[in-house]
Amino acid sequence: NMAVILAFLAAVAICTTSAVDPSTIPSVKLQNAVNGTVMMPATGLGTGAYTRQWWNASEVTEAVYQWLSNGGRRIDTSLSYGDQVPIGLGIQRSQVLRKDIFITSKVGPFEALGFNDALDQFDSILTTLNTTYVDLLLIHWPGPAGNSTDPACVGDNSSPKLCRQSTWKALEKVFKSGRARAIGVSNFEQHHLQDILDLNSLVPAVNQVEYHPYWHEDSLVSLCKGLGIQFNGYSPLGAPDVSVPRKGWNLLNNTQIIRLAEDMKRDVSEVVLAYEYSKGLVVNPRTKNVQHMLYNLGFFDIKLSAEQVAMIDGLKAPSGNGKVCQDPNTIP
Repeated sequence: NMAVILAFLAAVAICTTSAVDPSTIPSVKLQNAVNGTVMMPATGLGTGAYTRQWWNASEVTEAVYQWLSNGGRRIDTSLSYGDQVPIGLGIQRSQVLRKDIFITSKVGPFEALGFNDALDQFDSILTTLNTTYVDLLLIHWPGPAGNSTDPACVGDNSSPKLCRQSTWKALEKVFKSGRARAIGVSNFEQHHLQDILDLNSLVPAVNQVEYHPYWHEDSLVSLCKGLGIQFNGYSPLGAPDVSVPRKGWNLLNNTQIIRLAEDMKRDVSEVVLAYEYSKGLVVNPRTKNVQHMLYNLGFFDIKLSAEQVAMIDGLKAPSGNGKVCQDPNTIP
């Protein structure tokens, strides 16, 4: 019966929100180590595969294609994720112009840190992504990998500080060549950042660190803000596919956040992302689900009260430890 089919199709159309206009998604203007005006979209697609057991290459390509097709314009990757070739294919398939896409990639941590090591990795980043530049290049992790060729990173005269500084000098070289529009760091705590500041050279444009209601280092956010460093939260939804096997909890099942979302008639994920955005963060939620992508693009109209933010601030992970990924505070 055609009427039944049409009614069903109409119902389906109501269920699925339509693509988001990319021009409506807020961006932040990066400061410090920036070539010209660099606007970073406030939400991006995280693609970290956490030991690569969750996503295969075709899923990565499809996710990137869907993200770009539905209005997303920032993609977060790393050479160590092993997913840059399928990301490049997803970009190509989307037919969105390269100049309209913001790509973040990173050197380390499974690859070695160090000056020449980082330069070699950057060449691989461009090759695998099939691009001539990245919008943002980060040092992925503050600790050196053992297979470095840099005497600042291995050997008698090496130290984590000297290794970070030598790696940062490589990023500065890439930056000055124009092949990275901005450079920054990831997982850098206060003492790691200080090592970069001690060089009296370029200051990072971005620090990308785990951040969500169960793990929010607000003193680090404040420090970065004071230095003009944009704070970028990763695992902003607590990475449920990782937190459940590792920690036994799922942030999106928190009853207080669920109640708040129900009152606002919004999805739980949207409320969590709005909380982080209210703190001045940009976020990279990771998903291959198109409906979730639309939530991750559509939360910017949510305004939380100071009381609601304070309530979320006070939440504690059921298992006591709210950190999903390794803790960079353990790196000297």
